[in-house]
Amino acid sequence: MGIESSATLNYQLTTFAQGHMNDLADARALAERLAPSTPVPGSTGQFKKFNDKNSFLPEDTSRALGGDPKLIATSATDDTYSCKPQALEVRVDQAEIDAAGSGAGALGQQLLREGKVAALLNKAALSHSVQVVSAVLAAVTPQPSLGVWSDTSIDPIDELDSQLLALSTDCGSATNIKLTIDVGAWSALRSHPKVKARCEGVQVGGITREQLASLLLFPVDVFIATIVKDTAGFGLTPNKTRIIASEALLHYSVPNATLYDPSPFKTFTVGMGSPFSGVRSYQAPNGLWEGHLIDWSRDIKQTSALAMRRLSIS
Repeated sequence: MGIESSATLNYQLTTFAQGHMNDLADARALAERLAPSTPVPGSTGQFKKFNDKNSFLPEDTSRALGGDPKLIATSATDDTYSCKPQALEVRVDQAEIDAAGSGAGALGQQLLREGKVAALLNKAALSHSVQVVSAVLAAVTPQPSLGVWSDTSIDPIDELDSQLLALSTDCGSATNIKLTIDVGAWSALRSHPKVKARCEGVQVGGITREQLASLLLFPVDVFIATIVKDTAGFGLTPNKTRIIASEALLHYSVPNATLYDPSPFKTFTVGMGSPFSGVRSYQAPNGLWEGHLIDWSRDIKQTSALAMRRLSIS
């Protein structure tokens, strides 16, 4: 059994962490849009998959006198989730604690610990976003012959409209549709001459997100993804890339995801959907450092093959 087994809940750092997670809204927003946290009662179970149009057909709700109601249930063709344990830890060396001082109610020491925990949470949020995006891009094939927005004869709005129409037909809804677009793809779209030509009057620069939403076939929630990761190893020359580079994703997603809604992806997690259960702390047996860790469970799953369309932009 590892020394982490002696870790106990640190209420002060947990309270700080809960507040800091609110400050990470932008970092978490991308992952929550694409694969919303979906609380489940246990680490394993079954979920409903919406991979064919029959899943979206209305039911005949009529019932004969004395008859049973129409049953909606999962079937053998549906899938299972298995939430795997996740954890990250940061350590504070005793030399750092000593350097922080012990005066003024040991405020310096507390600020040191909070800074370390903030870095821990930042890393957790970025790592989760990267893993969600990787799962999405691995599962969704780009639409063929679309997204060549460097071609001035192609109208990006027409291409997006065609996918919105197809998506709404597959899902049976024109509401709760989102567009998640990489900032590089957004730059190509807003500066495209055919997009600019749709705007009335003279406009300096490209269109705004609000204008894009009004130009499309029906209103969508537009999100511009800017999160960057460094693909170089520790100590090497940085090699930064955007985690959703040159992609535009149209997807159907309802608020407050459950096991039974047709969102394209979900992050199943045990409990109330929190990315962690709290900050736990422990002291090293040799007294040279203290550890602070967060842990949670997760399984990122594709839950509807019909609810997302991908355009790779060039």
